Amino acid sequence: MAIRSIGWLAGLPLLAGAWFAATGWAEPRLEAALEAPADAVAAATARDGAEPWLRVEARGRDLVASGEAPGRAALDDARTTLAALPGPRRIVDRLGLVAEAAPFAWAVVHRAPDRLDLIGHRPAELGRAALAEALSRSLPAGIAAGIVLRDTARAARGAPDGFPEAARFLVAQVLQLKPGATAAMSDRILSLRGEAASVEAYAALRADLARPPAGFTVGEVAVEPAVVSPFVWSASRGPEGLRLDGYTQSEADRAAILAAARLVADGAPVTDAMRTARGLPAGIDPRALVDRAFAALALVREGDVALEGAALSIRGTAVDTQAVREAEALAAGLPAGLSRGTVALTASPVSPYLATIRRGPDAFTITGHLPDAEARNALRAALRPYLYGERVIDRSRLADGAPPALVEALTAGIGALGQLAEGEITARDESLRIAGEGLYPESARRVAAEAARIAPAGWRTEVAVGARGAAPGSDPAACRDTFAALAGESTLRFDPGSADLKPAFYPVLDEVAGLARACPQARIEVAGHDDPPGTVLPPAPREVPAPRETPKGKAAKPGKPVDKAAEKPAEKPALPDPGLPQRRAAAIVDYLLKAGIPAGRIAPAPAEASIDRRAVVFALRS
Repeated sequence: MAIRSIGWLAGLPLLAGAWFAATGWAEPRLEAALEAPADAVAAATARDGAEPWLRVEARGRDLVASGEAPGRAALDDARTTLAALPGPRRIVDRLGLVAEAAPFAWAVVHRAPDRLDLIGHRPAELGRAALAEALSRSLPAGIAAGIVLRDTARAARGAPDGFPEAARFLVAQVLQLKPGATAAMSDRILSLRGEAASVEAYAALRADLARPPAGFTVGEVAVEPAVVSPFVWSASRGPEGLRLDGYTQSEADRAAILAAARLVADGAPVTDAMRTARGLPAGIDPRALVDRAFAALALVREGDVALEGAALSIRGTAVDTQAVREAEALAAGLPAGLSRGTVALTASPVSPYLATIRRGPDAFTITGHLPDAEARNALRAALRPYLYGERVIDRSRLADGAPPALVEALTAGIGALGQLAEGEITARDESLRIAGEGLYPESARRVAAEAARIAPAGWRTEVAVGARGAAPGSDPAACRDTFAALAGESTLRFDPGSADLKPAFYPVLDEVAGLARACPQARIEVAGHDDPPGTVLPPAPREVPAPRETPKGKAAKPGKPVDKAAEKPAEKPALPDPGLPQRRAAAIVDYLLKAGIPAGRIAPAPAEASIDRRAVVFALRS
């Protein structure tokens, strides 16, 4: 019995050796047989250039599956496929989903001239290789060859639809900025930070940001314009209107410059050819520069005001002789930081030469041109005997081109004006016109009779004087001649997009009203005008009431609009307003009706009369 027990124990080592031998030989082959189809399943999870996210390991007759799926559908598909494999005893499931990023943030950093770093999160379904290829394809061939993409972004779920298009857009923008710049995406909001690589790159960047990829919006844009040297800028006036060239430091500065240009242009077209850049010399206040530059341009009939570095130059033809001296004085007292450049203004004789003295309820007002300071003093002296508490408001300017005996003609006209309750005398070249109202019919007839004989030799006299409350008459032929001269001289242009009367209109409209009173048989038509193509509308004005009282018999004159430029990007050209010319004509008709023209003798012209006009036009219908 003992001998049999010893024999059984002696066989155990042989049995264990056989078992270990069988296991060591069979198990690797069994695991290999299980792993082969499982590896095929794992390899199939590699999509769009990404590494397979599924990892499978055989442990005996079991399969251990691990990894993070990019989405629920991919996870369910992997589990279903593994469960259908023949052979495994069981599947040890250690699978999960890639984390969801909220908000989904991705950014590209322009780290160096030849390197872009991709940081944040990239879509889990889009591999690094596929994203790098997509971004490289969007770059110009010459740039793509020299750019290294370093992608450290982590895979995550929650990427917005259209991510690849937005990523390509951001890469294209960041390459227009200097190294150190960043272009970022947070869900569907795009942002940029950095400094433009050039003036041209800044302009291209602003144009591109106006057209983001579909479904995305542009958020913060903190991009500084490029620095230029020298910094130049100019505003020029010519037959086609005003033109702005050179550089402006920001869109807020551009808006301020355009607002000032429209005021000086007085309705003429303004062409903006400025580009955005930094580099204005230190110490120069941009607002003071704009104010002084356009004050100088107001003195120029044709020419320019230009900034070259820190020097401000004024060149061209002056509006009159007085403007030449005013430009010299302006250049001698420039704001801090600015220095005097070239001041080369010449004055041409004014034609037609016009001077007017108007008597109102409380003042005599002198407007137009006079030859010199001696002429001003002579007219003031001639007015002195007729001043009974009235003021003398002198708004005249000095200019060459005065007709012979101008002061003699105006002085003689003052004698007639002094006998009128209200009226005016106007010298236009060698023609003297006296118009107004006497307090009594007899005084009106006396002035009319004497006025025809007071003009100097060679001058022509026209008289339109009547008694207050009576309708003065005039010869129809004289009415037509006077109206033709008035219509040919006046150039009334409204501000872009506006139908509001400007203070510069009032003297002309008052003359039209006076002519209508002198010519009761005439009917006047008013045609408005449209704006030039491409006109950019100014910021909305704020109305300020006029501080003065309205004289009896005159139309109320609205306050001057104060234009405050909003700090916002330059506005786009407005669509044409087909009703604007008619509204402008109606505004003038309303003023003239209030000035005393009967309703049956003043009316807007037919709508077609305003087509392609650039200024208000009056027509006399008898």
